[in-house]
Amino acid sequence: MRILIFSNAYKPTISGVVTSISLFRRGLIEAGHEVHLIVPEYEDYEDEEPYVFRFPALDLPDPLDLSLVFPFKTTMWPTVRGIKPSLIHAQHPVLMGELGATFARDMGVPLVFTFHSRYDVYARKYVPIASKLAGLVTDEIVKRFLEKCTHIIAPTPGIREFLLSEYKVSVPVSIVPTPVDLSQYCNLEPQRVRARLGLENAELLLYVGRLAEEKNLQFLLQAFVYIVSMRPRARLLLVGRGLSERSLQRLACKLGVDAQVIFAGSVPHSEVPHYAAAADLFVFPSPIDTQGVVLLEAMAASTPVVAVEAPGSQDVLSGGGGILVPLDEGAFADAVVALLADDSRRHKLGMQAAQVAKRYSVSSATARLIAVYEETLVTA
Repeated sequence: MRILIFSNAYKPTISGVVTSISLFRRGLIEAGHEVHLIVPEYEDYEDEEPYVFRFPALDLPDPLDLSLVFPFKTTMWPTVRGIKPSLIHAQHPVLMGELGATFARDMGVPLVFTFHSRYDVYARKYVPIASKLAGLVTDEIVKRFLEKCTHIIAPTPGIREFLLSEYKVSVPVSIVPTPVDLSQYCNLEPQRVRARLGLENAELLLYVGRLAEEKNLQFLLQAFVYIVSMRPRARLLLVGRGLSERSLQRLACKLGVDAQVIFAGSVPHSEVPHYAAAADLFVFPSPIDTQGVVLLEAMAASTPVVAVEAPGSQDVLSGGGGILVPLDEGAFADAVVALLADDSRRHKLGMQAAQVAKRYSVSSATARLIAVYEETLVTA
């Protein structure tokens, strides 16, 4: 097959969507397929991999770490026509995704779409005026895009149910989880990370991801106040950047835990396994993530998880490896404190976590994606 992927983001941006594209692309190429990408260009970044076609984009300022592509069909048409794709796979319902849908229609090829995010929630969070209206408008945009798709991919069963119940989609919806690169979890160096940060003797809680409002990190800091009062050696390590970084730093100071909270900034994705291995627990307060790839990346390092109840987290942790708690600061803090005090249970959950993560290998997830592609081509 010759697959053409349209995405609003790609390397060097670090995100779950970029990780998904990169790992699936590798798996598809290893399986003998040809994968082309149409993505934004980034200033001072050059691709080392072939078949990545970049188009002009506006680099947004830090800490967004994002480029806003200008999707002009006329400039892309020669490239798309030359690729002659068997199918088009869109990663977003707007901008590049909408352009991908247009090319799929014009060329008479199937359109596959991966539903990565709760776009309505993002709209309500980031549109300060008439946020409810923004959510409704976004819902309508997503609904119209879904109607153009030949096949939709959901990363978890919970998101599949959401798509079927909320959007009433009439095309097939298949579950294909984002994989984890398990090859990166050999020869981990947790002590190197702890020594670098001066955390050799800490009870280390780790969060990896965007520092953004929708990730519910104010909740995590408030819960941490109670945690550190009960476990004085507890430290909270936040890895990532985002629009909320400064406000979270101010909140940590206001809550009196700024000495116990470490803002590490972004780290190379290849370092995430070492950070995960260094942690005693991975803490995840987001109520909206569709899968939470970072959960699996932590679990692959045998690090158990404490997460709030949400569709993505529930699906990932259904096989064990962590604890789900209600969206309540006290309940979250109690779960963390209980696990820090129980080495045996924490070790058992860590072993479960590693076994769960093995189900999400690149080869396994890619085989499921190929099956979706093949079904789409047969039925389109």
